[in-house]
Amino acid sequence: MDIDTRLLNIFHAIYKHQSVSKASIELGIGQPTVSIGLNKLREHFHDPLFVRIGNNMQPTDLSNNIFQEVHDVLTRLQSINDFNLAFDPKTSSHQFNISMTDISHLVLLPKLINYLREHSPYIRLNIVPIDMQTQALMAAGEIDLAIGFLPQLEAGFYQQTLFKQHYVVVANANHPRLSGHTLTSEQFASELHIDILATGGHYVVEHELQKLGIKRNILLRLPSYLGVGLVVQETDAIATIPNYLSKVLLSRGHLNILKLPYDFPEYGVKQHWHSRVHQNPGNQWLRRLCFELFSDL
Repeated sequence: MDIDTRLLNIFHAIYKHQSVSKASIELGIGQPTVSIGLNKLREHFHDPLFVRIGNNMQPTDLSNNIFQEVHDVLTRLQSINDFNLAFDPKTSSHQFNISMTDISHLVLLPKLINYLREHSPYIRLNIVPIDMQTQALMAAGEIDLAIGFLPQLEAGFYQQTLFKQHYVVVANANHPRLSGHTLTSEQFASELHIDILATGGHYVVEHELQKLGIKRNILLRLPSYLGVGLVVQETDAIATIPNYLSKVLLSRGHLNILKLPYDFPEYGVKQHWHSRVHQNPGNQWLRRLCFELFSDL
């Protein structure tokens, strides 16, 4: 029996999800069809390939040995299929998978969505977080584009700077001790701070403050930037955040923006993509669009 692409896709999906049902959802075919395909593969290799342990289909040694070759074959086939593939953004119903930081959700995503609704109404977006799996998912073709301050993607990926940013401090507009738009180093040291443990940003702020020998009095640590505006607005704690986020929060809340008393360096907000999609017409269109929409920020 010759193994066709359909069977390779079934093997790849089961291996990735360790589940027949999840593989059927990804492939858009019924579970019986996936099971029939798996049985054909087992017959061909004279090996069970996957053994059910609890709720997971665990790969056998043979599956582990052939997975990378199967993955490489499917990747090359996808590259051939995508070669010079026509893409019309006005009529395409393609779904793009974009990995974004939480700041990009607030600042960049509304602008992108509004453009698509007017000019490319059938395009769909799936937004996924930046995490430890981002690089692997981009290499596997499951993420089309990653946007944000992502130093971990500097090497091995194509990249394009969208705009430069710097940090500022935000405080309650009626803060009892802070007024105007300047902040002294003494005030910065004495006030209570909100620290945001977000990708990239936390590292930059902490790194620069450590270089200066400054230790903040941390009142609260947040896992993302999404709630920082409301907390600052309702308390007398301050937060050090990117400037473009502060402008968005200022338009929605009773806040004041203050200049940092230290010279933090600017940083680049970039879009990153893998070499496997570099020549893909749809991905090229998406990258051009993001640059046109966001490079003026």
